[in-house]
Amino acid sequence: MSNLPEKPDAISNKVVDLLVSNVFRKNGVDVETIKTNLLDEQKQEIKEMLEELTKKVDAFTKQKPSQ
Repeated sequence: MSNLPEKPDAISNKVVDLLVSNVFRKNGVDVETIKTNLLDEQKQEIKEMLEELTKKVDAFTKQKPSQ
């Protein structure tokens, strides 16, 4: 029996949202302000980083657990 959740995307998205929200709140960052101040280059870099992290998480969750 595996300890991996049946829907890893749903849980990982919740975890990421929680962690990011926590960091923003602790540092007094307003999400709406950030969205309007990002340059197109920065937005593209964030999208690329997210895609890379998503691939790594998918690969990790598809691994067979070692015994």
